[in-house]
Amino acid sequence: MYKKIVNSVYLINIIIQSFVSLLFPIAVAIIAAWYLAEQRSVGKWIYVVLILFGVFIGLFSMVKFILSSMSAFERLEKEQAEKANKQNKYQKEENEKKNG
Repeated sequence: MYKKIVNSVYLINIIIQSFVSLLFPIAVAIIAAWYLAEQRSVGKWIYVVLILFGVFIGLFSMVKFILSSMSAFERLEKEQAEKANKQNKYQKEENEKKNG
């Protein structure tokens, strides 16, 4: 039960962080485009260029984060399974000692 809750919270954390890693570069690009267009008199075309750049960087960042998080999650599950196997083996040996 405890492991399921921890794994669920971990996956929710991955989802939230992946959305943040997608949206943050887009937000920075929008702010930079606004600054350049309004304060530095660059044409309105800068919005399109920087927002597309922000989307590209955000997607790249999100995919990279998800892949690294999933490999860490798989490693964590493997370690938990190995630990459970060791505990089961130990309990089995203890039961054999008691019965035998």
